[in-house]
Amino acid sequence: MRPRTLLLFALAALVGAAVAVLPALAAAPSEAKLEVNENCVELNWPCWATPGSGVPASKVTIAPGGEVKFADNATTAVTVSWTGSAPMCSGIPASAMTKWEGTCKFEQEGTYRFESSTLFNDGITNYTKYEIVVESASTGTTTTTTTTTPTTTTPTTTTTTPTATTSTQPSGGGSPTGAAASTATTPGSMEMPPPPARTHPLATLALANAQHGAAVHGTVQIPVADGGARLEVELLVQSASLAKVKRPRSSRVGRLVRSSAPAGKVSFTVSLDAQAKRALRRHHKLALTVKIVLTPNHGAALTLTRSLALRS
Repeated sequence: MRPRTLLLFALAALVGAAVAVLPALAAAPSEAKLEVNENCVELNWPCWATPGSGVPASKVTIAPGGEVKFADNATTAVTVSWTGSAPMCSGIPASAMTKWEGTCKFEQEGTYRFESSTLFNDGITNYTKYEIVVESASTGTTTTTTTTTPTTTTPTTTTTTPTATTSTQPSGGGSPTGAAASTATTPGSMEMPPPPARTHPLATLALANAQHGAAVHGTVQIPVADGGARLEVELLVQSASLAKVKRPRSSRVGRLVRSSAPAGKVSFTVSLDAQAKRALRRHHKLALTVKIVLTPNHGAALTLTRSLALRS
């Protein structure tokens, strides 16, 4: 090999070497503040939020040795109840009250969970759960070296082997499922292509997430292929919203069944039962889960669920 060619290869190897160093990750803050906001997501639904925020601060991250300051300067009585490992706190009241400030210090890494049952009761998951995640910043460098070396190209022989084709098509009820189509090839026979996938639109639900009155209104768009399907609409609410004693299960407070629903847009109205109406008058709001089951004449049933807030 000529000297000039050797020099070009050496220069290419030097230029091809690259080193990349990743920057250190940003450190978590050493202090956070949570305050009671009276209007989280909706009016008159209080929650723990960061100052100036209108959404629940369900997860807060700080560094080990950091502090979280709590403040309730609102009109809703509240306290902080830890549901596992608890930090060292001062100023946190033993029972729910207003106009207080407290501080908790987190020395060890981990996840600390707390609840405030008087805040943001949505009627389905009882109330918002909060987490304080204590973690250190991760630092480090990663070195990547790339070297360019000369390669020799040699002729190769490529053999093409037929492979099976996998296609995905919806099942009869409109729920997409995977189906693998394969064909067997015998000597002297022709390989047949898989059948084309059948498209089948799904039913869609139109439902306002905030409604007024003692009934829920909505519409379901039923595909032509599912015309004549059985339509069932249920209104579900957590039992704790209906009684003073909290139970970890939901209750049905309204139901509508149509044995044969036509294709196209179908409107529905489901009224609350007597117990749910009393709870609505008492609390002036009720969080519901609307469950819709569409069972076509052929194929699997399709279930749609939505959450909404019903106000008196």
